[in-house]
Amino acid sequence: MPNYGNASYWEERYKSCDDSTFDWLENYATLKDIISSLNIPKDTGRILNLGCGNSEFSENMYCDGYKNINNIDISKNVIKAMSQRNKDKEGMTYEVMDVRNLKYEDNCFDLAVDKSTIDALLCGDNAFINVAKMIKEVQRVLKVGGYYMIVSYGTPEYRMLHLNRKFEKFKIEILKIEKDFVEEDGYDKHHYIYLCQKLEGADEISQKFFDSTLDELIKQQKMEEEEEEEVETEKDEKDENTEKEIDNDKTSAKNVFAQNENDGIQTNMGTSVKIEISKKDKKESKAKIEDNKVISDVL
Repeated sequence: MPNYGNASYWEERYKSCDDSTFDWLENYATLKDIISSLNIPKDTGRILNLGCGNSEFSENMYCDGYKNINNIDISKNVIKAMSQRNKDKEGMTYEVMDVRNLKYEDNCFDLAVDKSTIDALLCGDNAFINVAKMIKEVQRVLKVGGYYMIVSYGTPEYRMLHLNRKFEKFKIEILKIEKDFVEEDGYDKHHYIYLCQKLEGADEISQKFFDSTLDELIKQQKMEEEEEEEVETEKDEKDENTEKEIDNDKTSAKNVFAQNENDGIQTNMGTSVKIEISKKDKKESKAKIEDNKVISDVL
């Protein structure tokens, strides 16, 4: 699986950025009614598109009347391409920026749109830490009453874990978009919409609890890494011991054979019988595999 949380992946992906576009999960047409229900003024409302990529989402939103849209992405290549593509749209901006370190003032956006950006971060290194940093920054730049709209594959069981940290203060509504198809892997994929409205006092809570929350996440990650190292060490030791046992068995067998040969004991017949038994076992094993294959094909 590609490391979607790595900036170099996206820079490489958009290296040969032509005029093609791609919308992750949902497009503006399927989200339009939800956005409209938030009552954001089209002419004065400020919108932030997090991890815009080469999506047409902002373009379609702009054509629907929303004129103040800031698009950011970690990839210089895609920002250059999309800036050129939309250079005629006054009020539509494209900037290279890290979602974990937003270069905007506090309390300035009415809506921040995250179409699977949280999913991408969760597929990378330091996943929980990076997501916490992003959410902290999004909460900071939102106006009180503004919305952080997340469109995600992630179910509430897993995504709410990141939206209920001590440093956050959101009123959250969860919507589910039913899909009329089943993915190739056989799983019925739903898309979830998390509407997180920033509440009064969110900035104070963030200042009070973010650092301690981050410390906890760093400690948790360090413990997990140490546990993984222990598992790997145990596995390596087990493999090493197994190799030693095999070598010892080989050495023991050679010693026995040599001793028998020295004692003048006829071992050819015994050896021959053992070989024949081994061949028979292999034939039976192969037959079982073929039988299982036939049964599987029938079933």
